[in-house]
Amino acid sequence: MKKSKRKYFEQQLSKLNEAQKRLLYKRAANLRKAAQVNARKKRRHTRKEFSAKGDHENMVMFQKYSKVDDLTIDDWALKVIEEDGLNSIIESVESQTQQLNYSDSKSGIVVSANAKGCRVQCDGEIVDCLLGPNLSMMQKSEIAIGDKVDFAITKDSTAVIQRVHERKSKLSRPDPIRKNVERVVAANVDVAVIVASIRRPLLKPALIDRYIIAAQKGGITPCICVNKIDLMQDDDKANELEVLAPYREIGIKVIESSASKGIGIKELTNELQGKLCVFVGHSGTGKSSLLNAISPDVDAKVGTVHGATGLGRHTTTSSRLYEIEKDIWIIDTPGIREFGIWAMDADDLKWYFDEFAEYADSCHYTNCSHTHEPNCAVKQALERGEISQLRYRSYLRILEDLNAKPEY
Repeated sequence: MKKSKRKYFEQQLSKLNEAQKRLLYKRAANLRKAAQVNARKKRRHTRKEFSAKGDHENMVMFQKYSKVDDLTIDDWALKVIEEDGLNSIIESVESQTQQLNYSDSKSGIVVSANAKGCRVQCDGEIVDCLLGPNLSMMQKSEIAIGDKVDFAITKDSTAVIQRVHERKSKLSRPDPIRKNVERVVAANVDVAVIVASIRRPLLKPALIDRYIIAAQKGGITPCICVNKIDLMQDDDKANELEVLAPYREIGIKVIESSASKGIGIKELTNELQGKLCVFVGHSGTGKSSLLNAISPDVDAKVGTVHGATGLGRHTTTSSRLYEIEKDIWIIDTPGIREFGIWAMDADDLKWYFDEFAEYADSCHYTNCSHTHEPNCAVKQALERGEISQLRYRSYLRILEDLNAKPEY
């Protein structure tokens, strides 16, 4: 930053009152933290590249230096003023003050959200709320379906979100476009129901594995629901469902269902009793159909599968939280065909494959990646058929993806 510009911003900073300065430095601290995390991840990725090439001299030289580390919190505060403008800080504080003066705060749960605001269920009613200035800047990660929030009503009867409560769990992924931005799919979830189908569309074990990892990483219990089992012949059913055996062996609940025939709906309902759940999975697997089978009054929009390709069509276009009878809350999400894992270090991936744990302590190397090392007990178990080849290949593919780009 040029000296003349810095002096100008310092003069603007001096005009702020204490409340405005607190908000400014809070934004500055968040900006610095995000920059430091990204810098560390870029350094780690570059060190891995140097290490792979055997360039140890450059690897050591590159390890510690970063311009981000040279900036003080005051530098970051000036950067916030430069990027957001002084009025953004002033208006944010004024808005917060007005909200506090206009009404008592109320609490509720977010049932749907968009870039400008969200719908909150409070005392049995749905309230349309706007996001406060601070929240609207980071909407994708700062507020999500399932969040518990506080809001206030202004003098013109506008409801404005004041605060998002701390989450007990979350299911998140990298934003499809801005890979360094976290997209929270659902918050405060107890169970993630991974809806799959053996046919139309075909079952995707690799996608199931990614959902399981993301759920467990976010503090959520995964559950697999295989829908459309009525499309299978009785003679072929056992063989076709054998692909799910490795999941049962590691303790993951697997429910066989048919939304159209009512098969497995009672078992699924019992599994979700008293919980906040999220339905996720490939397009066309029947997430909304299952929701309608559990509670016909919901009337979630359902679609069909493409006749030629067998691929699902996107019917649910945005996530929505439904309150079901018998104390069940379900978040219905749009179907997807790929799912990235947020903030996962490649070295940590192995801990999310529970079947490795029994053998990992017997590996020759304590930091064994179970890929190329000699005397790897996990690979030996794989050769003996004690670990699923399908699951292991999934592990290798995810590991390759994590090593191919900086982690977020």
